[in-house]
Formats: sequence, structure tokens, C-alpha cells
Amino acid sequence: MRSSTSSSDPGLDAEPVILRDIPPGRWSRTVMLTVALVVAAIGGWEMYWRSQQVVPAYGNSDGQWAEARRKVDQGRPNATVFIGSSRTQFDFRLSVWKEETGVEPIQLALEGSNPLPLLTDLAQDEDFRGLLLVGITPPLIFQPGIGLREGAVEHYRTETPSERLGTLLSYPLEATFAFYNFDLKLFTVLARQPWWPERAGLPYHPPAVRKIENMRRNRDADLWERVETDPEYNAIVTSTWKAVLENLPPPPPPDVARKAFEDLLAQVTRDVEAIRARGGEVVFLRPPSSGWFREFEAQVAPRERVWKPLLAAANAVGVHFEDHPELQVPTPEWSHISSRFEEQFTRAVVRILRERLAERGIHRPELGS
Repeated sequence: MRSSTSSSDPGLDAEPVILRDIPPGRWSRTVMLTVALVVAAIGGWEMYWRSQQVVPAYGNSDGQWAEARRKVDQGRPNATVFIGSSRTQFDFRLSVWKEETGVEPIQLALEGSNPLPLLTDLAQDEDFRGLLLVGITPPLIFQPGIGLREGAVEHYRTETPSERLGTLLSYPLEATFAFYNFDLKLFTVLARQPWWPERAGLPYHPPAVRKIENMRRNRDADLWERVETDPEYNAIVTSTWKAVLENLPPPPPPDVARKAFEDLLAQVTRDVEAIRARGGEVVFLRPPSSGWFREFEAQVAPRERVWKPLLAAANAVGVHFEDHPELQVPTPEWSHISSRFEEQFTRAVVRILRERLAERGIHRPELGS
């Protein structure tokens, strides 16, 4: 140990500065031990989640959505675009659609979201003049704005170069590690443990939606197999849907609701006409639902009062799963079809759309017709 004194003013006594030498040690061994512990911890966490049927999958991030949205800006000829909520996102197999039509769709569906503001956005986008498929989940179209994933659209509009780079750097990790998922973060897992009994009288907070999907780089997604094969996990998912829907805000007065719906239909009419004026076409799809969820939808948004007026306003072809036995496939947690039936569902929708459009004398190159 050494000591020294220093002062900027020679007339003042300076406090001694103690200089301590780093003791000799085998620092290479310390570094190697640290690295080994980190690798063991990460490996153990990864092995645990692999044992829980988790596989590496892309994160469905705002940056990934923005990347898909930019494909529309590239002015791809005969582009096919999907918008909607998670049903439109999970129920299709994009590779099968491409096999049937020769065109790989651009998947812009966003879970928990209202697609009609995106319909307006694409109606105002001069680069889009292809085929637009709008998936309708009845309660969600009454949301103000886009809803749960509105941040993805804002991210697309304001994305910086550093944010885009961050998304690209994240992709290799997403494709490698099963635990690299929003639902599997250590502190997220710890926070949802029942450490303390719930106290009565606390404000209601909707339960967080758990992991239910596996997504590919092009935003092609499947319902996670565990949702179907694990009854306990399935019960977690269905109880989440029920809790969220049973605690929605009360509806507005009838006259206010009627005026809002009329305005919504008028906007849909304008948007569809704008896309058609550029040579595009818009079709609507009501994907399958079942059980308690379907009963809730029938109560709050009956087909006669929502689906049919929407199609009439757009003067568009609409495919409703109730009208086609081949579209009535299993929905394990009431709201998304089993991944085992995605191929059947996708091929059936392509065939039905061709037939329904042909009945109107419409032949779209995006459908290979």
C-alpha cells in the first residue's frame, strides 16, 4: 500500500490519498468461473422451458409488424393483405395460401385489436391496390381506435434507424432461445406467483394474456400446442377471455351506440370505395369461435345486427364460418383454431372466396383466378 499527498494550493494541508495495489490473483480462473455460471444459469432456464413445450419463436414485436407493413409501401403488384385480430393472425397458414394462389399474404393482423382503423389506413395508402381480407371479431370492432396493439402502428410511423436495428439484432435470439418470450421473463414469472392471498375490495385489473402462440419471421402464427393438450393451461386461457369480456365497460346509451355504428358503417363504405377506385378489392371473414366466447358474441353483437349491416355497407363478399361446414373446425380455447386444422381452413377460405367473387363476376389475380 502506498500513500501520497497532493493539493492545488501549496499553502493548505492536503488529505493523504491511499493507493491500494490489486492483490495478485488468478483472474483468468475467476472470469472462466463467472462465464461458466452464467452459461449454466441460462442453460438451465432454457432447459426448463423446453420441458414445458416451449420452442423458439419470433416475438410478434412492434418492429416485426412495422417490417411487414413496409412491404405494402413497396407497391408489390397483386399484394394480398390480412388485417384483423388474433384469429386472423393464428387461423391461416401463409405458406398454404401461397401454395394455393401463388401469392404470400402480408400478415398485418394484431391481437386484441380493431381492424377497421387499419382498413382506413390502407384506404389512404396509394401504394395498396391489391386484395384486402378483413377478419371480424364482433366485439372488437366497437373498440375506440385500434386497441391493444395501437403502439405497433405508431411504431411503424415513427420508427428510428436504431429501433429498426434493435429489431434485427433481436431476431437471432428469438430464433434460438425458447425462454426469449414476453411471458417467460424471470420477473414476469415471479410477479404472477400467488405469494399473498388476494385482498377484497381492490380495483379490478384484467388478467394478463399468457403465451398462446408460436410465430415465424413473416408473422405466420400458430396456436400453441400446449393450449390444446394441457387442460390446466387451457383453463388459464379460457378464464382470461371470460374475465376480460365480463369486465368490459358498460355500453353507451342506445341512441349514442346507434349513431356510432352508423358512423362506423359510413367510414367502411368510404374506405372500401377508395380501395376499389385504385383497382383493389376488399373481402370480409368471420373466423370460428365456440363455447362461452361464441355465446357472448351472439349476445352483444348478433349476426343480423353487425355482420350483415357491415357487408351491406361495404357491398362486399363476406365468408362466415357458420355458413360453411369445412370452416367449422375445433377452437380449443373458444377463440382460435387448432394448428392441426390451419391447412384445411386456409384452403377452404381460398376456394370459397374464388367461388363467391366469381358469382359477382370478379376474378382477382391475387387468388390465382
